[in-house]
Amino acid sequence: MNLIAAEPTAPTRTPNVHPGCANVPRTNGDGFEELCHLVIEEDPDTALCGKDVTGYPWNPPWPRCEACLAVARGEQN
Repeated sequence: MNLIAAEPTAPTRTPNVHPGCANVPRTNGDGFEELCHLVIEEDPDTALCGKDVTGYPWNPPWPRCEACLAVARGEQN
């Protein structure tokens, strides 16, 4: 019986991505993640995505939180 040795496979590695990459929101000097989270009037300290936004500035000029937008559109799973 002839046995053929299987070729070794490369080890699985997690992505080597720097936390300050372009797809990660910055944290400003006040310690706030620079994303504009959406809230409801009944609970203005909790974003639709579940993040505690107590003390966050209102209507900052930051990109909208994609998770909050999905919840607002009813697209969460």
